[in-house]
Amino acid sequence: MSGPESRPRLPLRFRGLRGRVMAAFVLGASLVALLLAGSVYAVSTSYMETQRVRTVERAVAVHAEILRLRLDSPRITAAEALESLHLTPGTIAMLQWSTGSSVVGADVGLPAVLEQAEEVPSAATEVTIDGHPYLRAVAEVEDGAVLHEFAPLSELETTLRMLRSILLASAVLAVAVAAALGAWAAQYALSPLRQVARTAARIASGEHDLRLPRAADDDLSPTVDAFNTMVDSLQQRIERERRLVSDLSHELRTPLTTLTTTASVLAGHREELSERPRAALGLLVEETTYLRGLLDDMLALARAEAGIHRSDPAPLSLSALLSHLLAGRDTGPVVLDLADDGMVRGRRMELERALVNLLANADRHGGGVVAVRVDNDGAEVRVTIDDAGPGVAPQDRERIFERFVTSSRSSGGTGIGLALVAETVTGHHGRISCAERPGGGARFVLTMPALSRPADTGEPAATQH
Repeated sequence: MSGPESRPRLPLRFRGLRGRVMAAFVLGASLVALLLAGSVYAVSTSYMETQRVRTVERAVAVHAEILRLRLDSPRITAAEALESLHLTPGTIAMLQWSTGSSVVGADVGLPAVLEQAEEVPSAATEVTIDGHPYLRAVAEVEDGAVLHEFAPLSELETTLRMLRSILLASAVLAVAVAAALGAWAAQYALSPLRQVARTAARIASGEHDLRLPRAADDDLSPTVDAFNTMVDSLQQRIERERRLVSDLSHELRTPLTTLTTTASVLAGHREELSERPRAALGLLVEETTYLRGLLDDMLALARAEAGIHRSDPAPLSLSALLSHLLAGRDTGPVVLDLADDGMVRGRRMELERALVNLLANADRHGGGVVAVRVDNDGAEVRVTIDDAGPGVAPQDRERIFERFVTSSRSSGGTGIGLALVAETVTGHHGRISCAERPGGGARFVLTMPALSRPADTGEPAATQH
């Protein structure tokens, strides 16, 4: 049984707003073309057929009058009078009287059903002779003599066939033009939305001073003004958060530093204390150290989310940075593959802290770092860090980058280190992911744009405030 999954789906480019605009243009043009073509064909067919009938009826009436005048002369026979008529090419004339008939214009005799017709039709009718359509018109001559004329309809049918072809071609051309016009209209109508999307993406990546330029279009001005107002409000909120972070940093660090110093002084006199105060002092030192690390991570995460940076982006080598960090660590044998320089553009202190957090995470929860690799394909730089731990459950591989979330393999930690890594990497237009290392363990992959990546050419014409 076929379900919704088995139904054919349209390509992506025809499933969005652009596809709907194009479909509306094509459908509207198809309906209009169909109605116009059908109307033109129906009116033209009716008109030409009516004119053909009138022409044949007038011709047979005139010919009947001519025959009446010529048959008044005893020296002209009916056959001679019929042959003297000037018939249009292809027309068959038959003069029928009570004792016989005479035919002009046909190589063979007419069917018996026509020759033996007893009733004279009052209007022209269509008949078929030797497989060809004819229009039959009848007029009385005199003394029971009847003139039958059969005008060919092949020329009229050829004309109508050509008219159908022209109307069909015109309808197809109209639909094609409508499709092209719909594509252009969709492209033109959606260009402001794409500009808004690109500007919003750049603002989300940290360029908070960007604004959309003023629009001359009265329909777009409210949207542009609302967007810029929203960004202004967002920037004001970020400024307030920055001030809050700065105030919290100052207010929390001072008492925590005092508490840490006091605990250190007491730890220097540990031997003077009895067993129970000594155990309590150990817990105090441990918790103040944990609290100091938690505060540092929280403030660093808050600064990263608020866009507060201590330095400007500059070219740096991730390979050199990793070599420096690994040189001062007692982590046992580590397989290093730093052949690529891994040049990126970033803030050294923030990237160094992110890499330190990744290495510390591998030491604390993954049994230690076993391999570090840097790859550069010209567009992106990938840093791969493998550990020897039990790995991360598939359902936790995205959650561990959220705040205060630890995986099932965790044996301590604040749950902020990886969240800070994710925020730092995102601020550098990169991404971080967790996967399973071949052979067991966890594999963290940090990806950032390479320094040699060509600049994008499709940036919106945004303004700086």
